[in-house]
Amino acid sequence: MRNPTAATYRGSLAVPQAKQVLALGVLSRLPSGLIPFSVLVSFTQHYGIGIAGLASAALMLAIALPGPARARWCSSRGPAMVLLMALSSLVMFAAAVAAISLSRWQVPLALTAAAGALFPPLTPSLRAAWSRLMPDKQHLQSIHALDSTVEELTFVVAPLLGTAAMALTDARWVLVSSAFLLVPAALGLTGVLRALPDVEVAAASSSEAGARHRSIIRTRDGQGITMPVIVLGLCGGGLTVIIPAAAAGHGNVISSGYSFAAFSLGGLVGGLAYGRGKWKASLRTHCTAATGGLVAGALLLAALSQTPLTILAVFCIGLPMTPIFVIAYLLVDERIDPSRHAEANAWLGSGYNLGSAAGSALGGQLLALTGPRPVAITLAGLALIATGIARRLPDQQSSPVGNAVPRRPQSEV
Repeated sequence: MRNPTAATYRGSLAVPQAKQVLALGVLSRLPSGLIPFSVLVSFTQHYGIGIAGLASAALMLAIALPGPARARWCSSRGPAMVLLMALSSLVMFAAAVAAISLSRWQVPLALTAAAGALFPPLTPSLRAAWSRLMPDKQHLQSIHALDSTVEELTFVVAPLLGTAAMALTDARWVLVSSAFLLVPAALGLTGVLRALPDVEVAAASSSEAGARHRSIIRTRDGQGITMPVIVLGLCGGGLTVIIPAAAAGHGNVISSGYSFAAFSLGGLVGGLAYGRGKWKASLRTHCTAATGGLVAGALLLAALSQTPLTILAVFCIGLPMTPIFVIAYLLVDERIDPSRHAEANAWLGSGYNLGSAAGSALGGQLLALTGPRPVAITLAGLALIATGIARRLPDQQSSPVGNAVPRRPQSEV
């Protein structure tokens, strides 16, 4: 049941600096939405869609794979490193744009991948800032849900802005301009992080100190937090091939756009509903239930994938999407050492992106051999495994990495 005394969205926004950080989140995510789109168009115009696909894949892998390491490096060396990484990434993107006019596409592709490898951990660091800014867990849940909703809308608006800009100028200039946005976003983030209280690091034994050097994904808490997000990415990637195939089977493939919109709408509805109050059950139960909802949605999609009701099933799959992310962010705050929050949040972003890429690639191969229904059943099976992993999360922090250190008291609203 929901607690009627839970924090409201208005109350969470009244927390000092909350509105500024939320606006900074929009500025930080615009480059993430604009840059991949600009890279795709720029390479397509000069080298064709085949090379553009390679460039896009290289960029996304370069951003996702070292993402946790970048976040950990910046966290250990201070906020100024985020700005340094933003400037380095901007320089590499500018070099890639200058090289796109060359006949050898390998050069701009390598520079684009290098720019992605240096992409600053803006969003993971902002997510970590929420844990230090919000006065209690109720406000933290509310602001994470609101921030996730704004993030979803930002990624809807970014391609529209890119399209409008490319109608006025060359796609390469749009790419450089998008990369330049990394700098003011990093400056704003640096100011926010410096204004917040320092993270208190508890004294640790030698064994605990060794555990803190382990990758978060190797811990039981880390796996339990990250696996549902990875499977969510697999489902999202699988939908990119299931939806067009299902639409072509009972109508026009162009109508698949309605189903993609339904997926995002489900995430918005689910996130806003979940974030409105504090639920009495533990976060482990929340995580298990939300991932179980993913199982139910995938099974419903398998049943309806050859009917016009596919859009309903896709909406149901989208419902637990934002709650899974919000619960994961709250679990990070509850179980992961504050000094590693940015790293843990980066694992969530990288896990979803890599899962989405794998879901699209493997789902496309399986769909070509069978059809939409077996792909949806496979996704349901993977979600069921993730549900079991989430259920294995300990009730209390059981690993040194998962022991959250109390933060300094924050001012109440």
